[in-house]
Amino acid sequence: MSHHERRVAAPPDRAWKAILAADLAASPLAMLLLALRGYGTRARPRGAADFPERLERFGFTKLREETGHELVFGLAGKFWKAAGGLRRIADEAAFDAFAEDGCVKAAWNLRVGETDGAATTVSTETRILYFGEAARRKFRAYWALVRPFSGLTRRALLRDIARRAERSD
Repeated sequence: MSHHERRVAAPPDRAWKAILAADLAASPLAMLLLALRGYGTRARPRGAADFPERLERFGFTKLREETGHELVFGLAGKFWKAAGGLRRIADEAAFDAFAEDGCVKAAWNLRVGETDGAATTVSTETRILYFGEAARRKFRAYWALVRPFSGLTRRALLRDIARRAERSD
């Protein structure tokens, strides 16, 4: 449903470390958009928490991690509601089993992809599954409004990852 990628002038291991240290609110615009969504201070990194731990503060569940290659997160609920109408998902098995009528579930990844020796591709993709016609209609209306801003946030995240990975240590 939504895909963004960026070439990072760093080897895959540095790109992976940059993902784990990433800041979802790296840009002022992304921070504003997260605040408007109601995430407020949860968007800012605190303490030694890594990126997956910070995403869990937003209600995401880490579904899978292939160390050095891919992180996958899940979220379920009625995203078009003010507070997101989120349902607590315990783990990958619960996410796979989730099928509540009137809701949607979303899977979101960050992946370290192809490398040519000089650069690595880092990408993010979001996929959505609807449960019922009403959920499909409501989510599509919501997504028509949110998609451009979601894209800006994802691209800002990829810029932050690239900046961290390309930094000389």
